[in-house]
Amino acid sequence: GDFEDFSSSWVGFRVAEVLNPGGEVDAVGRTPLVSGGLEASGTVIESATIEADLTGIASDRSRRDPAIQRALGTSEFPTATFASTDPVDLGALPVDGEPFSASVPGTITIRGVSQDVTLELQGQRAGDVVVVVGTLPLDFTSFDVTMPTAPIVVSVEDSGDLEWQLFLTRDAAMADDGAGDEMADDDMATDEEAVADDDMADEDT
Repeated sequence: GDFEDFSSSWVGFRVAEVLNPGGEVDAVGRTPLVSGGLEASGTVIESATIEADLTGIASDRSRRDPAIQRALGTSEFPTATFASTDPVDLGALPVDGEPFSASVPGTITIRGVSQDVTLELQGQRAGDVVVVVGTLPLDFTSFDVTMPTAPIVVSVEDSGDLEWQLFLTRDAAMADDGAGDEMADDDMATDEEAVADDDMADEDT
């Protein structure tokens, strides 16, 4: 199955599994309950944070959702976080409509387990909005995640991809202070009504 959502921020996962019946498929889950932002000065990203509410994860097969919640232990660890650890110089200000990329070192925490990672980000600026996407290969069991099982599940890979799509908007106060073309404090764009109206593609593969 696959989701096609180009209108809101989300964080999610993709893991290969084998079903009987069904064969080889990708298990995909996403939560739209995302907050965070970045602080920048000129071309330098000084800090970046992301917080995802894992209790909001929905997958492409709703019957697997309770098992996902149990595997992630969301009753005890409802959030996953990323916090950058070093400034990153983009080398040039993002140009409106042109893609850019950045490698951002930081710490990711899932189920209370923290690991150092580097996020490979691809982004594009559209006026006062910056869209950032990317994937990060992870061994989920290294975060004390026990991969879900079910009668129809033959096997589930321990490793998969963490995926994200983030809409960042210019902080209004910074823009009013005349930040101009310099990158200012950006906050995660949130639009609860748009998120509620988004239709998730539920495809059996």
